[in-house]
Amino acid sequence: MIVKNRITIDRAFREQLRRARLDTVDDVLNCHGDSLAAWSRTSDTIRFEPGDGSSTLYIKRYHYPKWRHRVRAMFRGTFFKQSRARSEFRTLSLMRQLGIQAVRPVAYGERRIGHFVRSCFLITEGVPDCMALSSFIKQFGEHRGSAKAIRLRREILSALARQIRHMHDAGFVHRELFWRNVLIRALPDDRFEFYFVDASVGRRIRLAPRRHESIVGDLAALGAVAPHFCSKADQLRFLLEYLDADTLSKDNRDWLRRVQARSDRLRPAELERIRRGAFFDSPVSESLELA
Repeated sequence: MIVKNRITIDRAFREQLRRARLDTVDDVLNCHGDSLAAWSRTSDTIRFEPGDGSSTLYIKRYHYPKWRHRVRAMFRGTFFKQSRARSEFRTLSLMRQLGIQAVRPVAYGERRIGHFVRSCFLITEGVPDCMALSSFIKQFGEHRGSAKAIRLRREILSALARQIRHMHDAGFVHRELFWRNVLIRALPDDRFEFYFVDASVGRRIRLAPRRHESIVGDLAALGAVAPHFCSKADQLRFLLEYLDADTLSKDNRDWLRRVQARSDRLRPAELERIRRGAFFDSPVSESLELA
């Protein structure tokens, strides 16, 4: 079968990728980067520091080394439609157009054998002084009893709730809204902001009933591991801020039970992901110190 390579680059980054020798599919697939940020049997994410003062880049690569992997991907729509990398590039671009703080997509590429995807990749621009919320919260727990930690925890939960409410008010649902897919960054005066990643299955849903069901899934994913790191008061504070309410109504309580039931099903697998991902955790930067 014929091997086909394709790469699409945001115009603003073409010169940077050319200088970094990341402007061809071969170059990106063969790049070792400066550090490994995540890894699984069929994917990896590397951090690339250009060294010329330009933006840090993250390269996420998906591999389908055996035919069974390619056939499985085919049944997920990659045969005639988008690869996972291309889908995420477009989704992140849409989120940013809607005013949602997602990481900036720089480029995507594919290597196909015939119509079958052999490898694909997404390049995104790094956000300075950010780390995954899952990594941050684990380290945050070591200081949770201090007065500063209590104050910051409340600000973190309120800011995150407002940002997710804004995303849902825009009609967009992430559909993989786990802590590992949210980046946190400290701002001056003990404030925080968040950036969303790994949104390949996210979409804008215009019909309210369908969007409502996906919102339940978003909040269930976000709450999957919350009981292991946040108090019940913390979780309630988050929900009230998200709902922009002072108390939970009966309808809200019924809705919350659905969220909690789904969270319970997601919890074991998500805790295991956090445990395995601990190898790649970075220490809290000076801007995020809690003590």
